[in-house]
Amino acid sequence: MAVLAAAAAADFALPNCPDKCGNLTIPYPFGVTKNCYMGPDFFINCTANGTAFLRRTNILVTNISVDLGEIQVQQYRAYDCYDEMGKRNHNIPWIWVAPPYTISGTKNKFMAIGCDTYATFRGYRANQERFITGCISFCDRLYSGEQDSCSGIGCCLTSIPDGLKNCTVTLASYYNHTYIRSFNPCSYAFVVQEGHFRFSDSSFQQLHNKELLPMILNWEIGNEPCDAAQETTQNSSCKAHSKCVNPNNRSTGYICQCLPGYEGNPYHPNGCQDIDECKASNSCSIGVCVNSPGDYSCKCPKGYKNDGMNPKSCIKDNRSKTILLLIISLEQTPNNLLSFENTGNLRGLVRISAT
Repeated sequence: MAVLAAAAAADFALPNCPDKCGNLTIPYPFGVTKNCYMGPDFFINCTANGTAFLRRTNILVTNISVDLGEIQVQQYRAYDCYDEMGKRNHNIPWIWVAPPYTISGTKNKFMAIGCDTYATFRGYRANQERFITGCISFCDRLYSGEQDSCSGIGCCLTSIPDGLKNCTVTLASYYNHTYIRSFNPCSYAFVVQEGHFRFSDSSFQQLHNKELLPMILNWEIGNEPCDAAQETTQNSSCKAHSKCVNPNNRSTGYICQCLPGYEGNPYHPNGCQDIDECKASNSCSIGVCVNSPGDYSCKCPKGYKNDGMNPKSCIKDNRSKTILLLIISLEQTPNNLLSFENTGNLRGLVRISAT
């Protein structure tokens, strides 16, 4: 029996559908049981120990973002090792994904770690367009590279394109680690989510003990942009208080996002839910917060007013008070001057003149 949890009050999964596989939250259009996902492409295979795999593959899923149209998966790193006799031990990891998934070029980087290393990255787009890149790393001693710098001394890094459906990583050595084998018997290369690996003195030991590293895959709905999809689809995948978005650097599909002032799951039948900004302690620094669908405003106290066209800010009301001059004409009354105080505590003059 898979380790599943019932759907919570927040509308992540469909009604009566599990929204957890171990520690992973499973939002619709993804699902782990029949009738709980949009289609076979969004099936998450949840094993008995609470491990989530993408469809029927061995691709381990560790995070799903409905807002960005991304999933975080774990991918094997390549290694290239040499023993004292110069015997080689290596692997060639690869990953292949089918639509609606592609390997993100904006969120991932290709990295290689080693002192006698050249690494190659090879990938294909859906139209069979091939892309090959790589980088070279050398060093004379283990810690000759700059800390936190991946500039070719012990570590090298390069970008990859968007839209790839697969990739293969290979490693090789110019001299079989002959001159550095005593301190660097192994090199490593991998595609990794940007910001999730930092080169340091401990990188070689870290990669020796760590086989998997995080990678980002993009996903999308269908194979048409928003305009075409809305014309041909009676029931749009984007539900209440959400919008259809054509993401940059994707293939042909679209994703849904909540409108400003709303949150939740734009694919769920209940749509996105209003954010009650008034629950935040600093919504209105002055005045009383008034929530409204998709927005809020600040009701200003006496002596304050809204700042121009901004109903979310109150400023002091410094409108100048003027002296009121009243000229009153009375019949058969002698000229006279009287003083008075108005409600604004400003002294004025009343001229009373006879006619």
